Amino acid sequence: MRKSLIFTAVVAIAVGYLFGRWQPQGAGGATEAPELEAIAGVEAEPGYVCPMHASIHGHEPGSCPICGMDLVLDRRATPAGETDARPAVSIEPSVAHNLGVRTAEARLGDLPRKIETIGKITRIDPMARRTLSPPIRGELVYVADKQQGDFIEDGELLFSVKSDELFEHERAFQEAFLHGDRATAAAMVPELGRMGLSSDQIARLQAGEPPEMPVEVRAFEDGVVYTRRGRVGESVHTGFTVFNVGGNYRVVNVTAEIFERQWGWVEEGQKARMTVRGLRGTVFEGEVVRVEPPVGYTTRSLEVGLRFRSDHTGLSQSMFAHVTILGQPRRQVLLVPADAVIRTGEGDRVVRVLGEGHYRPVPVIAGEESGGLIEIREGLSPGDRVVASGQFLIDSESSLLAGFRRMQAPADADDGADHAGTVVAPASETPAANAGSGLGGAAQPSPRLPPLSRLRDGEQTPAAKPADGLTPAACV
Repeated sequence: MRKSLIFTAVVAIAVGYLFGRWQPQGAGGATEAPELEAIAGVEAEPGYVCPMHASIHGHEPGSCPICGMDLVLDRRATPAGETDARPAVSIEPSVAHNLGVRTAEARLGDLPRKIETIGKITRIDPMARRTLSPPIRGELVYVADKQQGDFIEDGELLFSVKSDELFEHERAFQEAFLHGDRATAAAMVPELGRMGLSSDQIARLQAGEPPEMPVEVRAFEDGVVYTRRGRVGESVHTGFTVFNVGGNYRVVNVTAEIFERQWGWVEEGQKARMTVRGLRGTVFEGEVVRVEPPVGYTTRSLEVGLRFRSDHTGLSQSMFAHVTILGQPRRQVLLVPADAVIRTGEGDRVVRVLGEGHYRPVPVIAGEESGGLIEIREGLSPGDRVVASGQFLIDSESSLLAGFRRMQAPADADDGADHAGTVVAPASETPAANAGSGLGGAAQPSPRLPPLSRLRDGEQTPAAKPADGLTPAACV
């Protein structure tokens, strides 16, 4: 009797096992596991979608034929021409305020090119002198009564020179201008300037004054006369030194290096500033006097010479200094704050403001950066607003949405639309996945995850409910 019961039990177990292996996976109401839908399956053109049935689409506002709800704008769709666009993110204004989201407008403007580098004081000239010579060959008609040791003031007339050649040019210029030949007169202005006439004298010629104006040489700064030569009526040439003057300061020569890409930013005569670590709070003003074109083979840099004037006794030769060169600005380029650009290994992008509370990361091509601003060469238009603070959080949430969207199954789309800023559970939590997990084959609803922006406010993720007839312990 006992052997018969054991044999019957073994047969029953074998039959049950074989029946379970033969039974189709879809029995018991379970659905066949759907394949993952790629992000490329999203509609390419923007349109409208039912908020309850994502499979219902339209290009115009209307009603859903299934539930009758009004169609809403499909924020999942990738705009035309943006095949790699990331999902848009919706954030409540209060949450944006708590996150410190700050926006800025992309605008056209001038990008200041400021070069920061390290320089070395190569020479200090304790006797800063400068010779003043006539710019043309001619005759002295005036010499200031200044002797050695006398002080001179900036702009003071020191001497003047007349020349027959200069008077001929003056008459030709005046005749061309007064007879209406403005093109010829404009072409003669640079030559008159090289001969020594000032802009004020050229304006007086245009007003009709006699074309017999001598060249006037004035003091370029306050200083002291060291030597004086020449007298009225004496013929002089361009190399003749009439005055040797100098200021009450020392000339400080500094040599600095700039990068190869900054070569086009620097020209002779540009302004520069210098600070020394040992003289905090003191800023020395100077200018660029030399730019060496050859690029160093090993350092890939160029040498720049600068000159500063100072009587500060704290400066000495071979000291290192921090040098700032104000380079040529780039005119009328699209600018955004440098902090707004997110730099990644795949490229640069910014978070563009779509509307009130709606944001989308967009790829851009960034250019030069200087003074807290960066040039945008492609990806934005003037007037677009971008996120300048808090953009990393928005970009991270958009990346998570894109990742969940790639795992979203077509069956999930019927349960609800994938709105901007809302995450749908991945396919591993769908009823099909639960069908083969030993829970009796009953279909279980997939949990809905709230937007990440709401999770930041402290909302808890809903826990998955156990299958009917099973306790939580049984699920474990």
